[in-house]
Amino acid sequence: MIEYTEEQKKEMEEARDFLCGYQLCLDLLHLRQYERKRKERFDDPCACEDVLAGDEAYWRARMYEVSNVLAAMKNGREKMILYYHYIKGESIERAADLIGFSRRTGYRLHQKGLFLVSLLRKKQKRI
Repeated sequence: MIEYTEEQKKEMEEARDFLCGYQLCLDLLHLRQYERKRKERFDDPCACEDVLAGDEAYWRARMYEVSNVLAAMKNGREKMILYYHYIKGESIERAADLIGFSRRTGYRLHQKGLFLVSLLRKKQKRI
């Protein structure tokens, strides 16, 4: 098992939060779409806009940014685990099963993938 420093762990946590943003933005876009379709059913249509105050373009850009980071990774098992977990919304266990790995290997690959994403993000910030 690889031991990470406290700084690396913090960067990996930031990478995880960054990747989780994809599903959050996707959920917000779906909710906004749902509200538009059913706007006439709400008593006060303006009240819903306050709940989902935000910019759809920003949400889409954020999703694009996450996709680009994953696309920049070398093709490998880590990339597949992260793709299935963060983009497709599968659990780590299910993602590992889909690829043909054990649950334990899935979690190891997830950790390694987060480390690689943190390195990629650090490299992109320097550019």
